[in-house]
Amino acid sequence: MYSSIAHSIYKFSIDNPEKLAIADTSGCYNYRELACTFVNTYGKMLEMGIKSGDYILVECTQNADFIILDLACQCLGAVFVPVEKKALADRVKKIYSEEKAACIFSETDYQELGSNIKIREFIGEKSNETDIEFPRINKNALAEILFSTGTTGEPKGICISNRANIAIAENIIYGTKMNEKTVEMIPLPLSHSHGLRTCYANLYNGSSIVIIDGVMNVGLFFKMLGKYNVNALDVSPTLAKLLLKIAKKGLQECSSSIDYIEIGTAVLEDDTKEKLKNIFVSSRLYNFYGSTEAGRSCVLNFNEIDFASCIGYPSKNSTFYIVDEERHVIESSVYNTGTIAVSGPMMMDGYFNAEQLTKDTVVDGILYTSDVGYFDEDGRLYVIGRKDDVINYKGIKIAPEEIESVAVLYDAVSDCACVPMTDSVCGQVPMLFIKVKNQEQFDLSDYNDFLKKNLDISRMPKKIEIIEEIPRSSNGKLQRKKLLEKQ
Repeated sequence: MYSSIAHSIYKFSIDNPEKLAIADTSGCYNYRELACTFVNTYGKMLEMGIKSGDYILVECTQNADFIILDLACQCLGAVFVPVEKKALADRVKKIYSEEKAACIFSETDYQELGSNIKIREFIGEKSNETDIEFPRINKNALAEILFSTGTTGEPKGICISNRANIAIAENIIYGTKMNEKTVEMIPLPLSHSHGLRTCYANLYNGSSIVIIDGVMNVGLFFKMLGKYNVNALDVSPTLAKLLLKIAKKGLQECSSSIDYIEIGTAVLEDDTKEKLKNIFVSSRLYNFYGSTEAGRSCVLNFNEIDFASCIGYPSKNSTFYIVDEERHVIESSVYNTGTIAVSGPMMMDGYFNAEQLTKDTVVDGILYTSDVGYFDEDGRLYVIGRKDDVINYKGIKIAPEEIESVAVLYDAVSDCACVPMTDSVCGQVPMLFIKVKNQEQFDLSDYNDFLKKNLDISRMPKKIEIIEEIPRSSNGKLQRKKLLEKQ
């Protein structure tokens, strides 16, 4: 029905102009104000010579300005390339150079890039009038390039079309049962795919979003929640754990007003799940599975169904397959696992400047992941781990998360990660890396006893190593390959 997220907002600005679209800590925009402001911003871009197909870097300001520039790029047909807030100059310079970008909009001063435009000065005041005609937008055009650090730490540019953004928005809308009264708070960085796509979904649906910069300012978190009658939250496992630690009482007090919480970006630990379920008894609690390449492709309401390793049912626009080593589709089960593959209109166009990687990952419209899993008899999908992470102990496939979920429950351990270690007898055995709260007081013998009581013999770590920090990407994903290098 719509050609882009910007197109849907423009339509809502005609049909429901006074409805809240975006709020941030500086103020708010109704749908008319948002549409007029991004269309006028699109006009300014045209005047300064930016054209369709140009690459435009935009520093994440974690407010409405960032979204306005994104929507203006959609109108123009320019390619929106978000970078993290206060990203290192060398990283920004590398992206700018590789993409031969036309300019960068930022608040941080990147003078060495030559064309550095201050965001707030360029957008100016919000407006509720425009004399610029809304442009025709190509649904299949490249809309943005999102850089994902993944689990290796090496950034990949992932090319996303307007068509894919719409399909991802629909996956979220139908997956969460979002409605026109939804007001969703998003404290996640909008330069990353998860938070940005939640913005898209709400705006495509005609709902409302409230943007804040993290949750460390608990007073601001609850102030914004109350001021705008927030009834939905989008958080990462890391933010969920932080809120449970520093704001548990406040969460309990507002729990009855929360319709749903959606969680993504990394594995959600069982302990965090249980704590959320105990507080948000009547809320829908969603854990999304997906990637930047194929956004929000599977969803589970874990307040309704919660089986170990289950990631739920395919989203509206997603089709899943389980394949063998030759990529042939198999009838999977808990006893016959395979590689997870997915297809659908939410798929990326490919990796930027990486033709071979694209060909290796996507074949005939099917994206082959590195995850191993299976379907149960009711059509629910399970992930037991990544190909390189799954531990093959005497032919038994063991997900490292099974061990980690127990290992981190010991009071003196603050974080952990498990990787496979080669063994001449068993093939592979678990090796556990742990971060402890106080190394001098840590009792390894007692910890081993704890693990033996809570893990079966196949899952008992053959080796335990204490390290200062468990390597994770900027959005909390474990970087197991860095730990494999430590063996």
